[in-house]
Amino acid sequence: MVPLIAFMFERVEHVREANFFQHGVDYLVFALAAGRVVGDVPYISGHTLLLSYMLLQSKSRLVRISSILVLAQTLFLKYFVWRDFVTSNVGIALGCALAFLVAFSRKDAGSHDRSG
Repeated sequence: MVPLIAFMFERVEHVREANFFQHGVDYLVFALAAGRVVGDVPYISGHTLLLSYMLLQSKSRLVRISSILVLAQTLFLKYFVWRDFVTSNVGIALGCALAFLVAFSRKDAGSHDRSG
């Protein structure tokens, strides 16, 4: 809970700095993670999706450190206790891919702002 709440506070604090695409990806990640609990979203671990995305997207030291700790605990449970390699790996891959898309959109938007 600590990484999620800290990440949400960080996003609210910097809400005007993000563009529409970045907000959309934030909502998509949260919806997919929550969808694992309330709906039927197969083959994705909501925990690893959300934690990997927050780890790569956050500028906050609190979010990063707490995300690493919770992600390590989650991966230990998924790999060694439940023997679940699929959903955790898909969640991490998707979280990282979406985080890199958002980072790329920031750099791309910044280059257009300077040239125009």
